[in-house]
Amino acid sequence: MIKSTKIGDYEVFFLHDGEFWLDGGGYFGVIPKVMWERLVAPDEKNRVVLKSNPMLVKTGEHNVLIDPGLGNKYNEKQVKIWKIKNEPSVIDSLAQIGMTPDDIDIVVATHLHFDHMGASTRWQEPGVAVPVFKNATHYIQRGEWEDATHPDVRTKGTYFLENYVPLMEAGLVELIDGDVEIVPGISVEVTGGHTKHHQIVFARSRGETAVYFGGIVSSINHVRIAYTMGFDLYPVEIMQKRRELYERAIAENWLVCLEHDPDYPAIHIKFDGKHYSYEPYQF
Repeated sequence: MIKSTKIGDYEVFFLHDGEFWLDGGGYFGVIPKVMWERLVAPDEKNRVVLKSNPMLVKTGEHNVLIDPGLGNKYNEKQVKIWKIKNEPSVIDSLAQIGMTPDDIDIVVATHLHFDHMGASTRWQEPGVAVPVFKNATHYIQRGEWEDATHPDVRTKGTYFLENYVPLMEAGLVELIDGDVEIVPGISVEVTGGHTKHHQIVFARSRGETAVYFGGIVSSINHVRIAYTMGFDLYPVEIMQKRRELYERAIAENWLVCLEHDPDYPAIHIKFDGKHYSYEPYQF
């Protein structure tokens, strides 16, 4: 079932694009296994399950899709390593609410890692990827685009050119610089941390706010300030940014939307005077 809620006049849908499994050590970084396995049970290969949770915002004027998800352009080795299951796909999710990829007119990428933007293209034939959301303008930070199209020895395992270069070739990419309002009510704010130019996405209507956190906080298990991932390029920056964002989230009662949590796609941030925690959103 597709969960949904209202943010002011907007309809917000929490879609699905399958699941994958990451090494627990990578997912929890420097946090020892004796601590993180209290939160989530790993499989026999020490992997933990993550869901892909794209978010759709229907503003009445635009259909805005944030981080389309994993996609299915993986070879046998990749499927085995990450135990990828692309069911249901984001296309299946859209069909459940009576929509198709052609109905999407805006796609926003928090960043360009494969698990966030793999679903933005599909194989037309072996080795030839084409856009899935062919009527959509894809908004990407210029710095993120440069880093993703020129990956280094550390990042080349997470940036796959076939996920976004075909979008540029089709004239579907708009590169943006810094904090930008994309259309009225939909804006982005650069946070850094997970990648140098990572951005979060805001949907604001009638005094209510939903925020898609992307890689800043990907699951309830990463709400704790110190629980960063081995995949975070700038973990200290993430910890600093979380404190800042949490204060704003509590003060303004943000609905915080989580990219990879298997059970809770949306939460509210709480603070007891000493520790930050969360409260699952009741749909």
